[in-house]
Amino acid sequence: MRVSRRRGRVRLQLAPAEAEVLAGLYDEVALALDGDALPADDPVRGRLFPAAYPSDGEADAEYRALTESSLRDERVARARACAAELRSDADISLAAEGVDRWIRALNDLRLALGTRLGITEDDPDLDDAAPDYHERSAYYWLTALQDSLVRAVLD
Repeated sequence: MRVSRRRGRVRLQLAPAEAEVLAGLYDEVALALDGDALPADDPVRGRLFPAAYPSDGEADAEYRALTESSLRDERVARARACAAELRSDADISLAAEGVDRWIRALNDLRLALGTRLGITEDDPDLDDAAPDYHERSAYYWLTALQDSLVRAVLD
């Protein structure tokens, strides 16, 4: 993975295997978010769509009815657009709106995967003997990729 910035554009260069894995992760999150694939009590759904009114169930339900569908559609569209870019080329040049989409889509992936894995700020170092080593490695790689994109924008 390599991220650079030149002339107002951010260039994301991934190895073919990285692009394939990332496109697959985007597909998975898009599929999970599409329609009502995630039950209301799923922790990932709760993390991606937190309660706006945690102490008022009625107000929160009303808020969700008004916003969750469009927010879910936006997340699905971002993931699918990023996956499509990866499938066309592992060397991607992004204007500002593309970088924003990528940062948001990576954040969605990280939130979903981190929630499934139970990752917290106090997580220990990676243990290559742990049964979820590969999934956790993917999470930390997504974090590094998102950080690189943010740094490219800020530099």
